[in-house]
Amino acid sequence: MFIPEWYSTGKVSSPSRDRAHRTTVRRRPPRTRAVRPTWDTLYGYGAIGNLRTAALVSRTGSIDWACLPRFADPSVFGRLLDPRTGGFHQVEPVGYRETTQRYIPATNVLRTHFVFDDARQLTLIDFMPVSPQPDTIADPRIVRVISCAGGTVQVRITAEPRFDYGRSPAPRWAGAGTGALRAGAGNRELSLFAPAPWAVEESRAVATLTLRAGESAVGELLWGTGASLPDPAGALRRTVQFWRGWVHRPDAPMHRAAHVWHDWVERSELLLKLLSDSESGAFVAAPTTSLPEWPGGPRNWDYRYVWVRDAAFAAQAFLVLGHLHEAREYVRWVLGCMPVAGARIPLRTLYDLSGDAPPPEEQLPHWSGYAGSQPVRIGNAAMDQLQLDIFGEVVGSAAMLARVDPEFIHAAWPRLRTLVELAGRLWTRRDSGIWESRSAPAHYTHSKLMCWVALERGAELADRFGEGSLARQFHREAEAIRAVILDRGFDTRLGGFVQGFDRRWPDASLLRVPMVGFLPYSDPRVAGTIRLVESKLSRGAFVYRYSSQRSLHGPEGSFLLCSFWLVECLARSGERARALRNFRELLKVAGPLRLFSEEYDPDRAVPLGNYPQAFTHIGLLRAALAIGADRPG
Repeated sequence: MFIPEWYSTGKVSSPSRDRAHRTTVRRRPPRTRAVRPTWDTLYGYGAIGNLRTAALVSRTGSIDWACLPRFADPSVFGRLLDPRTGGFHQVEPVGYRETTQRYIPATNVLRTHFVFDDARQLTLIDFMPVSPQPDTIADPRIVRVISCAGGTVQVRITAEPRFDYGRSPAPRWAGAGTGALRAGAGNRELSLFAPAPWAVEESRAVATLTLRAGESAVGELLWGTGASLPDPAGALRRTVQFWRGWVHRPDAPMHRAAHVWHDWVERSELLLKLLSDSESGAFVAAPTTSLPEWPGGPRNWDYRYVWVRDAAFAAQAFLVLGHLHEAREYVRWVLGCMPVAGARIPLRTLYDLSGDAPPPEEQLPHWSGYAGSQPVRIGNAAMDQLQLDIFGEVVGSAAMLARVDPEFIHAAWPRLRTLVELAGRLWTRRDSGIWESRSAPAHYTHSKLMCWVALERGAELADRFGEGSLARQFHREAEAIRAVILDRGFDTRLGGFVQGFDRRWPDASLLRVPMVGFLPYSDPRVAGTIRLVESKLSRGAFVYRYSSQRSLHGPEGSFLLCSFWLVECLARSGERARALRNFRELLKVAGPLRLFSEEYDPDRAVPLGNYPQAFTHIGLLRAALAIGADRPG
């Protein structure tokens, strides 16, 4: 057995560092009931999309975030990150009292309802046309259907596009005085259609109309130049049919086990699909950038790219939901990203949707940031990090897929075998870990765990494809990693797995030890790890990734993915009542549209981080399945 040089430096359970450890690890705070967030936060936005990009629509009918024509392209509307120069497009009636938002059931079509003090009502339906035909999404279009009831309502449509993250000058206008207006800056153009003439006021255009009871009108935004839709009602009908025709099969494993949580599972499923790209088959982590992990803090990252890990999680969830096509296309995409032999990084941590490196990370100093949180960043420097866990995520996804589509994985086996071999060669290195630390690389226990997964699943695949000798070799290498993890990744004094071989403190990522099959849920070391996370990293149902004192970039909120991981671990360990209690507490802090951010501050009832976040919804899906699977009878 190969023993790396760093292995001989001593065991994690050495008591000599225990005093320092006790002074820095988060103490368990008292349990508190979940506090519902207020809707003037991020949870006041709904997301719409067309499988190439997405937009956020506020409860007041304002599109405050939209990058066109694709997820990671420069924003056209960015008021979410700067109220002065970000830009927006708003449909708002005069004199309304309050609003509510709901999705049309089983779709990503958003309905905003404006209520007045009298009998009048106005409904705004926002959607981006989408269908299986790719030509329908070649030029992204947002359609805004306005319907009036109960009396006469005056409606004001305001458009203030600010191209290239607000860095371009005020747009040049063409078509003022008509209902078809074009805004341009450089080679970027946006077509704006309204049911009334546009009046241009410097960087802003306004159209005002009056609707009587029973009347409807349509506004549109089209990237590039072109005509308005000849049949917007038909486009709405086809879009509704698309989403309802795609959403889960009732006999999928997830839905058989988690039918009690159907509405939550369905919304998470639709959100994950919304964050997918129909052309590449990949999934972005979120449609936004720089929404802070703490108000006013610097931890503001761009999530509009494809993280190999996050997308693998999504592919695995889709497979359990019965969506074989989405899982297959992810594996195809990620294997297509692998560079030629000898590349400095064998597989990047993240890519753009085309499978290329994202642009270099930079800051936008002219934008004030969400709630004044700076810097605002575009691009993500994590693309150059070594994160060893991604090998296990990819190979693990392929192994799941092989059980239902062995022919596809057999064809992909040569590249998958390369990934397994890389995990066997690289696992002894320090890396940046699942949480993408920007400090010096370290020997993260979770990274070694996922290298074990790559080799174990690689052995499973090799055996399936008739390569018994190779399967035995991979299994031996996996066992070597296993021995080191059990010796150096487990702290006998703390009674649980710890963040790193040279780091004597807990990390919520180690909840995955039983989830990936490294140890059974019944193992005392798993129970100890769950207790350690609960005692040191939890505030009631809310779990933090690691001790706050260990953060190098300021404070952050509880991490909702980890919170759902704890639910899953409790449920599968036989603690269903506690799991159910935590699960219900977490559901209470979703937005009214059942959408979640990345993090949450339970003290201030504030959602934090990029939104809506794929990671969180994947955790919810897994937790719902675990609770359902553990239901007696």
